[in-house]
Amino acid sequence: MRPLFFLAFIFFSHTVLAQNEIAIENGIEYNAVKIKPFLHALHEQNEYVIAFRVLLPSSSQESKSDYFVLTRLGHNVQAFRYKNEIEKLSLTDQSLELLWKNLMQNELFALKDEKELSNFCAKKYDVYHSYSYEFTLISKTRMKTLSYYYPEHYDEVCFGMAERKKIINAVSAIDLLALKDGLLH
Repeated sequence: MRPLFFLAFIFFSHTVLAQNEIAIENGIEYNAVKIKPFLHALHEQNEYVIAFRVLLPSSSQESKSDYFVLTRLGHNVQAFRYKNEIEKLSLTDQSLELLWKNLMQNELFALKDEKELSNFCAKKYDVYHSYSYEFTLISKTRMKTLSYYYPEHYDEVCFGMAERKKIINAVSAIDLLALKDGLLH
């Protein structure tokens, strides 16, 4: 009887734990060479890493961009800042969980990069030299980068792109819960 109970426990616990797995859609196999070393270090210690930054038009600014990073191991969520070194941020567990849930509701792991979306818009090339929002998403086995150029502007002039709205909502949540206290500025 005990072996049967043990097998049932293994089967059902795996099923329950599998429900917490988040698949990265449209991603590639994890490759440490294609990401920054600090992200690889966080990847080694966590099940999920979500890194966000704002890319400015000047290429010299790109390498100096601050990153906001959210990691998850089991049910433990942590936040970090990276400019030249990793710095753990002091956010409440409630704020971290709310932020994680918001990013999951906005389906970052399922979104496609802006370049992969068909989006006819007559004003698409009207603006040059603006910013982009960039998310790097990493699981134990997959990764992808999402980059959206000047999303608030194009949301107004190009109408109705659900993916762009989700990126804007995700960035707004980061602003509200993490950046409001000047943690990244």
